[in-house]
Amino acid sequence: MKNNGTSLFIGLIALIFAAAACNMSTANLTGLTTSTDSDGKTATSSFKTGDTINGRAPVANNPGKVKIKFAMAAEDVKGMTKGDVLKGSEVAVDIEKDGTATYTLPVVPAMPGGKYKLTADMLNEAGEKKDSKSADITVTQSAPPPAAKTDDDDDDK
Repeated sequence: MKNNGTSLFIGLIALIFAAAACNMSTANLTGLTTSTDSDGKTATSSFKTGDTINGRAPVANNPGKVKIKFAMAAEDVKGMTKGDVLKGSEVAVDIEKDGTATYTLPVVPAMPGGKYKLTADMLNEAGEKKDSKSADITVTQSAPPPAAKTDDDDDDK
């Protein structure tokens, strides 16, 4: 009978530890949003020349330090292969505890128009990828403004 009591006690302790482990969460990205403003209040996935792509990736349940690596890759962009990372679009942000990693990329005239994917990868301190979120983005190239006419352009002289 004494063995049954000990087995029951050990089983109960194991059950308590298992329940406690289920309640412990690991760090994760709760989403990835894009907007035209740095506060993320004007959410959009469509951008044009002159806009700034602002990304926000909230990190939750983070007991320590993680790194969020942002990159924008081509999905359907003329002159680029699907998956090619846009030059100058890679950014790494360190986050301690819970917080929001932010990303900005100006849409310059040289950026090809098309469909892109912005990805936020969360890496632990050992450099292991623990979570990832992505957002589809469309960039529309605006036509350049007409050149201003100068006095040198007059042929009437």
